[in-house]
Amino acid sequence: MLRIIRSADYPARPWKNGGGTTRDIVVSPPGASLDDFDWRLSLAQVDRDGPFSRFDNVDRTLVLLDGAMALHERDARIDLVRNEPFAFAGERAIEAKVGTGSTLDFNVMTRRGRARHAARREMFDKQTKIAAAAPRTIVLFALEGGLIVGGEPLDTHDTAILAASQVVVTLKSANAVDVLVVEIDDFYPNVL
Repeated sequence: MLRIIRSADYPARPWKNGGGTTRDIVVSPPGASLDDFDWRLSLAQVDRDGPFSRFDNVDRTLVLLDGAMALHERDARIDLVRNEPFAFAGERAIEAKVGTGSTLDFNVMTRRGRARHAARREMFDKQTKIAAAAPRTIVLFALEGGLIVGGEPLDTHDTAILAASQVVVTLKSANAVDVLVVEIDDFYPNVL
């Protein structure tokens, strides 16, 4: 199954800690809350410094899409690099410091014992076949426009979700396209 989700269609909800808003891309199982999801993908806008919401027993990956952000812990500072995934445990006490203006970030969360994930940045520069076999779901998140997945063009921040199927990925032009590829192993798969 191939599912295309347009950036304009991501619904918004308050952060778990009440400090901002997140836009859900997809949540599994469908309709799950922030306390009982198996895995979720989202976009968040951060307008000010503050603590990250704590998610016990959850592995997270954060990708800074726009703006500047540094993560602070007791003895460490991590300066996020635009479009590069940063993985961490949801229990970590992390404070975000944003530069001037707001930031936009892409988030992946998987609940330990229910799912696990890996995220990477990849440049697509030629036609490619991508196959996902259960229990793996493959997500393509467009960092820029120009990718065509299963005949459907993706604009910036659109998402293609591939489960138990194969698709052909092509390009609109000869230019390479920057994409986040997320592989999710869902131990108890749900219908998306």
